[in-house]
Amino acid sequence: MGARESYDTEDEESALNESYGARPELPPVQKPVEKCTGKGKARECSMVDPQPEVTAARGARAIIGRFRWGMDIKTVMAQLEKDIEDEYAELQAKTKDPMQQDKNREWKREAIGEITKNHVRFETAAHHRWGVSLIGHEFKDNDNEEMIWIKSPTLKKFYFFKGGDLYKIVYAYGTQAWPGLTYQQILDEKFKTWFGSSPEAKAEFDEETQIKLIDYVQWNTTDGDRVRAFDMTAVHGAFVVSIVQGESEDEYGARLPTGLESSDFTDDVSDVLGGSDICYDAEGNMIEDPEKCKKIRGDLDI
Repeated sequence: MGARESYDTEDEESALNESYGARPELPPVQKPVEKCTGKGKARECSMVDPQPEVTAARGARAIIGRFRWGMDIKTVMAQLEKDIEDEYAELQAKTKDPMQQDKNREWKREAIGEITKNHVRFETAAHHRWGVSLIGHEFKDNDNEEMIWIKSPTLKKFYFFKGGDLYKIVYAYGTQAWPGLTYQQILDEKFKTWFGSSPEAKAEFDEETQIKLIDYVQWNTTDGDRVRAFDMTAVHGAFVVSIVQGESEDEYGARLPTGLESSDFTDDVSDVLGGSDICYDAEGNMIEDPEKCKKIRGDLDI
């Protein structure tokens, strides 16, 4: 699901509860029940989740992992470092080859170093380029907002802060995460398995023209969080899941993609985060050289 599961010791959970408040215990998983509508020949029956908001909460908690809303930036960085330490321990346990173990140590060193480098303050004075990226709609400049992001070859995670507090996480899965599957297949086989089989189908419309901007699905959780899934492959080559604290979104306003990005972007997976001057190599490393990006995308002028 994009989150490591080894963190969840009772000691750490207790510490998180003490610092950020204990979340209510979720009831046991229930089997789907039959629900029927209509009468006579028009009668249709299907199996439905009897507690959809509980199922969504269970999935959201699993993917969020050791993070809690309200964490400050330093704490989130420390939690990300713990994730790296967990993964490093798993890698080392899988090999006795000294050379591979050295490579794992180097990977850990670089991964931890990337955390601080990938801290972004959304200020126009910073001349950042995120406004033309997959998450360009998720923030406002000069409004006390920040982000930390991390990458792997198939998944990018974005942690958003308002006033220094974590309130939203966005997961962008590259198309290579599930090769050959369409968005609908991923929605049915992955996301609905994680968050529940009956999300609400929604759409965003332009207020003036009433033109539909984008379709998406949404799960509401018993924790008050909102989980959404978007197909953003046409422009950014990514399947996106966002989880936002409902209370914060009510205060700051929903921030949804418009779906109207122009052909100024390519649909290459390497463009999953940025515009024409930002791209990513096969290992997920950010490339900010326009000419190198052209070579990666195969659109170098001859």
